[in-house]
Amino acid sequence: MEFDKKSPLTAAVYIRVSTEKQEELSPDAQKRLIFEYADRNHIIIPETGVFLEEGGISGKKAEKRPEFLRMIALARSQEHPFDFILVWKFSRFARNQEESIVYKSMLKKDGVEVVSVSEPLIEGPFGTLIERIIEWMDEYYSIRLSGEVFRGMSENAMRGNFQAKPPFGYRIPYPKAVPVVVEEQAAVVRLIFYKYVEEGMSIANLTQFLNQLGLRTASGRLFEKRTVDYILQNGRVILGIMV
Repeated sequence: MEFDKKSPLTAAVYIRVSTEKQEELSPDAQKRLIFEYADRNHIIIPETGVFLEEGGISGKKAEKRPEFLRMIALARSQEHPFDFILVWKFSRFARNQEESIVYKSMLKKDGVEVVSVSEPLIEGPFGTLIERIIEWMDEYYSIRLSGEVFRGMSENAMRGNFQAKPPFGYRIPYPKAVPVVVEEQAAVVRLIFYKYVEEGMSIANLTQFLNQLGLRTASGRLFEKRTVDYILQNGRVILGIMV
């Protein structure tokens, strides 16, 4: 897409991490790539223009995405603060093609266009066709993945296996075994709860604190805000480790 560099352009940034189990970029990585794209194309992103859905929210229903709805309302307001909405991929904007078309049409009437920084499109009808094909493929992938996940869960249930990996702080020593506590990870969980509950540390500061201590997740990666938030909200961790 070509931009008019003679006049300043502004954009909102929408970031969402899927609830589906798949390899995808973290919120920080998505944000970095979007900001690099904006910088290359002389697009201004205001401080209040970043909309992040916390905790992994499905893209199938807009009504379940509060930051998405807030962004749409602001983009269509009389102030008209944005010319574009930048996303890492079109699937981050929506995985429901019908809703995607509706919201993009609404935005377009107000002069706002949705741009994927990793899926460049050419101008004109052919570009629109390619965009629809991408949306259809994203929705098909989501439907197909849901079916595979359901079949896998059913098969696991029939075999008496657990449906998911144990939460941070636990491990399953052998198939069909009861999860056991991993004491090194349990100590990290206790630290997280202490800092959050007793000292009132925010999730963002807590995430930074853990990484500065050199602590890592079960897969050996840096902690992210969504990881810490999941640990805090996971009742199994509270009952099994904290008590």
